[in-house]
Amino acid sequence: MSGHKCSYPWDLHNRYPQDKSVVNKMQQKYWETKQAFIKATGKKEDEHVVASDADLDAKLELFHSIQRTCLDLSKAIVLYQKRICFLSQEENELGKFLRSQGFQDKTRAGKMMQATGKALCFSSQQRLALRNPLCRFHQEVETFRHRAISDTWLTVNRMEQCRTEYRGALLWMKDVSQELDPDLCKQMEKFRKVQTQVRLAKKSFDKLKMDVCQKVDLLGASRCNLLSHMLATYQTTLLHFWEKTSHTMAAIHESFRGYQPYEFTTLKSLQDPMRKLVEKEEKKRIAQQESAEAVAEEPSQLISLEDENQHKESSSFKTCLGPMAGTPEPEGADKDDLLLLSEIFNASSLEEGEFSKEWAAVFGDGRLKEPMPTAAPGELDPRPQAGSGFLPSQLLDQNIKDLQASLEEPAKASSDLTAWFSLFADLDPLSNPDAIGKTDKEHELLNA
Repeated sequence: MSGHKCSYPWDLHNRYPQDKSVVNKMQQKYWETKQAFIKATGKKEDEHVVASDADLDAKLELFHSIQRTCLDLSKAIVLYQKRICFLSQEENELGKFLRSQGFQDKTRAGKMMQATGKALCFSSQQRLALRNPLCRFHQEVETFRHRAISDTWLTVNRMEQCRTEYRGALLWMKDVSQELDPDLCKQMEKFRKVQTQVRLAKKSFDKLKMDVCQKVDLLGASRCNLLSHMLATYQTTLLHFWEKTSHTMAAIHESFRGYQPYEFTTLKSLQDPMRKLVEKEEKKRIAQQESAEAVAEEPSQLISLEDENQHKESSSFKTCLGPMAGTPEPEGADKDDLLLLSEIFNASSLEEGEFSKEWAAVFGDGRLKEPMPTAAPGELDPRPQAGSGFLPSQLLDQNIKDLQASLEEPAKASSDLTAWFSLFADLDPLSNPDAIGKTDKEHELLNA
């Protein structure tokens, strides 16, 4: 027992060396292709085999994240450099414009524009200084991508190939083990050859797995060092830029402290005349619309007024002819209105009668009396008798004629009296013809 050598694995390995025959290579390629097909189609694999590679899968996720973020960072740096150049150019153009306008303006505002223009030109020049650390940063990132990430990516590809070989060998051994019978020693030789192939594939896979994990960890650490170093340089340059620019702007602000700024009211004063013109045009348009509406409404108003007048005349004729036509007497408020109207008419007729009597007593009746036309013995009187017309239409016609005659007679009388007054005014210029027929009090009022 003591002289027994523990060299069984080595003896077994030497006893069953790797079969390098063409048939064995073809079988190995077949199972590798089958494993690659399973991985490409996404079919479910053995959960125990997948769980054994969980730490490796986590490292691969980290590697792909580093690869993707470094590419995005390189693109962002290039775009940032372009934007800085564009901003510096625009800032320099603005500074030159302010300086040129400041030279033309001889007031204190011109001095302010000159100082501000110089500060903007200085700021644009200092901003371009940020490109130096950015260019250096971009070069370091590109070097990191093309060397460290590319080397790790090659190692990952070799590891994936070995993992495919190892898992294919496991599938091959699983297939052979289903036909294995240890009691009858059936297929034992074939199983041992496949087992040797699995052992060799696992050895290569474990070695590459360790290399990938170490390189991914080293890649993450080197990326952190790169970012901390290059971003610190960029941060220092950026702080210097803002410090110089802020000092320049603060000096300009202190030099012009207490300066009364402009009150920009030019836009309001320019807008007022335009607003007045617009309001004037609006008022003119509204007036035209109102006049057009008034002209359009005049015929309807005239028609409505004529209708109202005709209605009033017909109503007054009906009230006057009410007793003659046999209509019933009005009651209540209508009766009171009729009594009031009759009193007003009687009062006016009495006043005219008294004035005419006084005039006739003093000067005589000067109005020429027209002779009444006498009808021939055989002719009938053309005027109808008072009681001859009994129809309502005849009564209305007779009332209209009497009303027109009553309106014409006062006009003639007033014209005749005016003629007499003018005659006496010519005879006696000192007398007041308006005072004829007046009392003493009325004379005093007229003289006053």
